[in-house]
Amino acid sequence: MVDNFLDYILLRKLSRSVAALLIAGILGGETQVATAVNVPLDHWGYRLIERFEARGILHGLGDGIKPFSRVEMAQALVAVAAAERKGASLAGVERREFLLLWSEFREELAALGAEVGSAGASWRDRVRSGGYPIHYRTEQGELFADLLFRQQTDLFSGRGRSKGERVFRNRVGGVVHGNFMHKVGYSMRFEQTREQGSRTYYLRDDVFERRIEVPQLKGEVVDFHEGMASLHFSLPFLEVELGKGEAAWGPAPEDNLGLSRNAPSFDMLRLRARYGAFKLVSIAGSLRPCPARGDSPLCSGTVDSLASYTVNGLPRRLERSKYLAAHRLEVELARWIDLGFQEVVVYGDRGPEIAYLNPVMFYWAAQSYLGDKDNVMMGMDVDIHPGNGIRLYLAYVVDDLKKLRIFSNDFANKFSLQTGLLWVDPFGLRDSEMRAEYLRIEPWIYTHKFPVNTFRHFDAPLGHVLGPNSDRWKLSAARRFTRDLSLDLEVSRTRHGDNELLEDGSVINRGGDLHLGRREGDDVDSKRFLAGNLGKRTAAGAKLSMRIWPFLFIEAGYESEWGSNVPLPPRWGRNVSLHKRSGYGDGRQQHFSLDLRYQYF
Repeated sequence: MVDNFLDYILLRKLSRSVAALLIAGILGGETQVATAVNVPLDHWGYRLIERFEARGILHGLGDGIKPFSRVEMAQALVAVAAAERKGASLAGVERREFLLLWSEFREELAALGAEVGSAGASWRDRVRSGGYPIHYRTEQGELFADLLFRQQTDLFSGRGRSKGERVFRNRVGGVVHGNFMHKVGYSMRFEQTREQGSRTYYLRDDVFERRIEVPQLKGEVVDFHEGMASLHFSLPFLEVELGKGEAAWGPAPEDNLGLSRNAPSFDMLRLRARYGAFKLVSIAGSLRPCPARGDSPLCSGTVDSLASYTVNGLPRRLERSKYLAAHRLEVELARWIDLGFQEVVVYGDRGPEIAYLNPVMFYWAAQSYLGDKDNVMMGMDVDIHPGNGIRLYLAYVVDDLKKLRIFSNDFANKFSLQTGLLWVDPFGLRDSEMRAEYLRIEPWIYTHKFPVNTFRHFDAPLGHVLGPNSDRWKLSAARRFTRDLSLDLEVSRTRHGDNELLEDGSVINRGGDLHLGRREGDDVDSKRFLAGNLGKRTAAGAKLSMRIWPFLFIEAGYESEWGSNVPLPPRWGRNVSLHKRSGYGDGRQQHFSLDLRYQYF
């Protein structure tokens, strides 16, 4: 009781100190916070920025830390413009894409002193130039607003299906961002989604979309939603963000071994700082445990059964508390090489820990100090871009380490590796790219003996979607024919060692399930990569993308996948528990997709 009281007093003092610091920064002097809100992680501008980095036009971005703020994106555009004035050449399509980004971020560019044109007086002119249709300006600040909608169609055939499988996802919502008195920035995004098709929805496992919070299962349809909102404050030496958002850390352009965009957004306090060649970000977040509900058998036992009460004759169980603390440091060692270091810790069943709230604390040592009862991941990565159109990255993550048995097959020695290569304009073919990536995720990574510490938010992975005990080779090529028309091709080879389900219903745990950590009786001395129920997938696909307006896109895709010993429909999703699966088998699966979207979430 005394310890809890002292923690409470310390947290109050810490919060008051932070609040006093923010008030002093807001009231004293000019700030760029008005435009410091984040650029959504699915924005196409990140790909163009990566291309400029590979060509040597940009450097020192710290782009292993995403999302960028709108100011950071504008600063990168200013640097590209400066490089062009010094002789850097932009290809035809590349330059037209750059000008489109320049138009979209005109407000931020103007604040940086760059020359920008007018967005136009009518809402049509603003939309056609990459602006928001609603722009309200007053002495007290500015507001930008727009609608958001997306319609996704997925059609599957083959692999034991007697008829085609259809999934439709219809999303509608809105986006708003702006500032108060040019001192405090704000951002709000919301979308409501309805999924329906040939499926019947009784369990959470039946939902095709895996980035979900709490769905409403209605038999023929399922409804769910997600919202993000944040306030942004800029101090002379620090940017502060308070709200509900997302993070993606690591050198890969999409999924990374650390934080990725596979789980829903979560509540966080995010601090960002830049000191010359050093860029630092720290997050203190609150996660939701895997929902222990009747429609979610995967997550049974993740609520505190002793903490319950009855209201109006209905029992109400309290979920366990769960938190995340993370920090990442990137440093530009030279113009052509960046080095990154990060730690992420997931913990719960108690209140926030002061040691983890400290953004410059070494979490590995803090975990030992707190009794070695939490889940800490530590990673390092290197990003090499010599400026000849090549970008090479390598990431290495340690989820756990038994120092006295470091070279043994003990399950506690969990390492993962990700390496990739981007080649811009290969063989002299302008406006094209080639990529190659290899990924290896060891057994047991992301899991923990205490379920509350599993590396997940709700039941979705915080890290790479592939999960433990897996590897994948992937090759892709892209060609941009015009600013608004592109084609992407991709081939991949994936292997996964799944846990084994015996006839009596028991599970042989091979460390191949994100949701199942070590249990008593598991063999923890003979970890073997890809052991268990080994499934293999070989896939080849293509995607044609067309931009109709700056925020309006349509994408059509096709993928053919040959599987060996892979989950069979109808319950074949990645997170379906072993006991609910429809079995394993071989065969070819075809996937047609159509995606019409307006605005970014």
